[in-house]
Amino acid sequence: MQELRSTIGPDGKEYISVTSAMSLVKELLREPPDYYGAPALMNIHAAEGTACHAVCLDWLAATHGWLPRHTTPPWPEDHGDERRWKNVLHAALLGFQQFVELYDVMPLGIELESFSAAYGFVGHVDLYAMMNRKGRRVKAVIDLKFVAALQESHRLQLRCYGKLDRCKDASIGILYQGNRNTGVWRVEEVNLTEKLEDVAAVSNASRLFQWAENKQRFAT
Repeated sequence: MQELRSTIGPDGKEYISVTSAMSLVKELLREPPDYYGAPALMNIHAAEGTACHAVCLDWLAATHGWLPRHTTPPWPEDHGDERRWKNVLHAALLGFQQFVELYDVMPLGIELESFSAAYGFVGHVDLYAMMNRKGRRVKAVIDLKFVAALQESHRLQLRCYGKLDRCKDASIGILYQGNRNTGVWRVEEVNLTEKLEDVAAVSNASRLFQWAENKQRFAT
């Protein structure tokens, strides 16, 4: 497992990255990695996932005047297939635009950094927004996943985000799943008030691993 990433918060305390903690969770739950196809393609598909996030969130930010303009992430030559790169990003943006229109998504924060004093987490939430859901207007924590299938760690990650101090008044969590191979998208609602023992377990496990890493670092 890679070293857990951490950040020193405004209070001077160390906070564990939620996404970094999820790498520990995936290992403990023995989940498959979040990429498509053979392990040799991991770096290529990781680049696609990062670019899909960027093209969608930058478009939303530019639409609401948070960025001066919207730009598409350039094709990296080591990706190897420029046509696929453009098709994947086009499908990702088209699906996300449909989602935003269908649910009347109004951003309150994009790539929102927040800390949780209670759980010791720091996270950068893809999207914190107002949206329509089941006939009412709600605040939602939204995480974009450009993967073939959603996993339990994705739901747990969203519950961790829901406990961040700047997101605690969110009513629901939403996993937005975009399939890069087909362009099809769907949403899954995640209850932010259940399975909180799992959130506490992630916090405790992350702090224990970080403690061990610090002990080893200072012992050398």
